[in-house]
Amino acid sequence: MSAGSKSRGAFTLMEMILVMTLIVILAALVVPSIRGFYKGEKLMAATDGVRAAAAQARLMAIDYGIPYRLSVVPGRGNYRAAPDTDEAWVSGQGGELPTVEGVVPPDIALRVQTQGQNLNISDEGEVATAFEVGKVSADMWTTAAVFRPDGTADRTVEIICSSAHSLPLSITLRGLTGTTSVRRLGPGQGTVAAR
Repeated sequence: MSAGSKSRGAFTLMEMILVMTLIVILAALVVPSIRGFYKGEKLMAATDGVRAAAAQARLMAIDYGIPYRLSVVPGRGNYRAAPDTDEAWVSGQGGELPTVEGVVPPDIALRVQTQGQNLNISDEGEVATAFEVGKVSADMWTTAAVFRPDGTADRTVEIICSSAHSLPLSITLRGLTGTTSVRRLGPGQGTVAAR
């Protein structure tokens, strides 16, 4: 080493503070977008679950040759597909025929619309806590559609999955074909306030 050069052994306190400040600023910018992405993914997963239940109800109606009902609990996250019989819906027993029952994640509500009119909504339109699977009383279910053995449904409906943190998604069930499609609704459409 020459006499005029010094070796540098460590960082100064000012350099450490500057680096830590930059890390905090970057974290403050990145974390909200990651949270928003996660909430959007939760809503998409809930929509996929309800859409799968509709598809299963349609297939079971075709396979077993009997009508299958798809229902939701208004403003909550419960959905169910079972034979369209009193035995399956009043007593909760589908006999030997399969049923599908599920719950969407917390803070997501389900609502049913047909021809632009709400078939149901919870008190004051708020998202309420979903019931445990198998713990919903018969009078709480609202029929979204009944699938016939030929694969059609009794009506065309929209099942809207909404959250206070993301734009709502609409599952359109077409009566003529019994098929479903999903679309994102715009701001102010299909929203349900969070508690």
